Amino acid sequence: MEQTRTDLSPPKLITALRGFNLLPAIVFLPTRRKCDEAASEVAADKSQRVESDRQAKRKEIFDNFAAEFPEVLDHKHATLIVRAGVAAHHAGHIPSWKLLIEKMMSAGLLNALFATSTVAAGVDFPARTVVISNADTRGNDGWRALTASELQQMTGRAGRRGRDNVGFVVLAPGQFQNPKKIAELLKAPPDALESRFRATYTSLLNLLDAFGNFEQVREIAEKSFAFRQSRRQSADSRQADGAEMLSDRIWEPFERRAAVLDHFGYIDSSSETVTDDGKWLADLRIDRPLLVGEALKQGTFDNLKTSEAAGLMASVAADADRSYGEMRASRAMTDILGNFEDLVVAVSNIEWKNGVEPTEEINYSAASAAERWTAGMEWDELVDRTRAEEGDLVRLLSRTGEALRQLSNLRDSNPKAAAIASAAADIILREPVR
Repeated sequence: MEQTRTDLSPPKLITALRGFNLLPAIVFLPTRRKCDEAASEVAADKSQRVESDRQAKRKEIFDNFAAEFPEVLDHKHATLIVRAGVAAHHAGHIPSWKLLIEKMMSAGLLNALFATSTVAAGVDFPARTVVISNADTRGNDGWRALTASELQQMTGRAGRRGRDNVGFVVLAPGQFQNPKKIAELLKAPPDALESRFRATYTSLLNLLDAFGNFEQVREIAEKSFAFRQSRRQSADSRQADGAEMLSDRIWEPFERRAAVLDHFGYIDSSSETVTDDGKWLADLRIDRPLLVGEALKQGTFDNLKTSEAAGLMASVAADADRSYGEMRASRAMTDILGNFEDLVVAVSNIEWKNGVEPTEEINYSAASAAERWTAGMEWDELVDRTRAEEGDLVRLLSRTGEALRQLSNLRDSNPKAAAIASAAADIILREPVR
C-alpha cells in the first residue's frame, strides 16, 4: 500500500466518515494543539450538517452542567461544542470541561472527539469508529513510535456496546502515517509489564516501621515483581549473576537511602528502628518528602503566609522542567525559595555522598503561580499571566493543595506548619481547581 503524503483536513475527514456512516468517531492526534485546531476547523466548516434536535439536547446538557460548574462558560470551545457537536479532549483542559465532554459523548450527542493518545488509557468513550492519524506519538521525551499496547488501547475504543456489531479503525492519510507499521503493531502481543516498584524514602520508612529490621525489608523487596522481572532478564541474557548478586542489586538502592535517612535522623541504622521524626515523615504522601521533612524540622513553614506556603510546596510538587510562565514571585517568596535552595544543596550533597541520585531543582515558575493564586488572583488573569494551559495549571494547583493537606495532618508533631498548610489548602483548592 503506497503511503499518502498529504494530510486529510479534519472537515474532510469528518465529512467522509459521515458519508460511510462511521460517526461518532474518536480521532487520535499527536499533540494538544492539533486537537484544539481540528475541533475549531470542523466547527467553522459551513458544509457540515446541522442537526437541530441534537444541538438542542447539547444546549440543555451544557446549561445544566454550567449551573454546577460555571467555569465551563468561559471555555474557548463553549460555543463550539454545542453548535457543532465536536470537541477536543486532552490534559490541557480543566477537569470539569473534560467531564462535560464525557457526558455528551456518553449521551451520543457528539459526532467527533479529537484526542491525544493518552486519553485511550484513562477514559472509555463509546464510539463507532477510531481514527489513527499517526504511527508516532509525542511524549515527555519527544517523538517516538506508538507501542503495541498503546495502539491496542486506542483501537479498543471502537464499537459501542449494544449498538455496533463491529467497530471500525480508520488510518487517516498523512505525512507521518505508516500503515505497514500499524498493521504489525495490531498483530503484535501486548508489551511486557514493567514494574513500577522503586526504592524510595517513604517505602523504606514504612517497611522498616512495619517489619522492624532490614532483613525482613530485604525479603519483601525480593518478593516484588521488580525482583522477579530482573531475575528473568538475567536468565534471558544468560548473565552469570547468581541469586545473591541479583538480590544485592535490588537491595542496594534501599541501603543507600537508609544511609541518608540515618544521617538526617529519620532512622537509627544501628538499632534498625524508625525514629519519631521518621514516623511522621513516613505518613507524608508527597513528592520529595525528605526536602519537605527537613524544611519542617527547621521550622521553615511555621511563620509563612498561606500564599507563601503554597508557593513553597508548589516548587517541589511541580515537575522541575515544566514552565508556568515568567510571572515573578513576590520579593518575600523569592527570599524563601533562595533559603530553600540552600537546603536542597545540603540534602543533595548527602545524597551524592551515599550514591543516591539527588533531588531535582525546585520550580520557581510553579511557586509564582501558586503564590499568586492563593493570594487571590482571579483564574482568567492567572491563565493569561502564566500563559499555561488550564489543565496544566489545575494539575499543579491540585497536587500542591493535596500536598498541603498531607502537611495539615501533622497536628501533633508540627502544629504551626499544619495549621498554615490547612488554611493554604482550603484557599488553593477553590474552583476551578477543586
